[in-house]
Amino acid sequence: MELEMLCRAVQETRPWIDEFRKRTYEKAFQAYTDRFGPVYLEAVKEAGEEGLRRLAEEILDGIEAGWRGQRPWNRAAVRVVEKQMAVDYLSPMLLELPEPLCGTLCGLLRDGWAARWPRDAYGTATYQELKRGFRDTIMGIELGRRRRDEE
Repeated sequence: MELEMLCRAVQETRPWIDEFRKRTYEKAFQAYTDRFGPVYLEAVKEAGEEGLRRLAEEILDGIEAGWRGQRPWNRAAVRVVEKQMAVDYLSPMLLELPEPLCGTLCGLLRDGWAARWPRDAYGTATYQELKRGFRDTIMGIELGRRRRDEE
């Protein structure tokens, strides 16, 4: 059950992806952290420093198994959305959690993903970095940045 919940943090894309917008991300990220943070904290504490690499591999195995369960023509699309979940929610959450080993797990997941799928690697960013990255746009045209945003 625990591994299933750890994988679900990436595989459960709704409503999280829909809420990755400037005005809704803060609330969605908090709800995501409330839901999946305790599960990851417990898993990291159980694994300890010695078991983190194995935990990361098990999570990636579970994610990959989910892709294999998809119809062949849908696998690439599911992989893209789940990678977005890893970038937008899972990685920032792991970097924000108080347990230092969660940050280590974040790096192991990123590096393990890159080793398995080198042409599909991703980078990590903190919640604050992502939140600052949103821009005000209308129909795709960026509006002038507010002075406080530049600071």
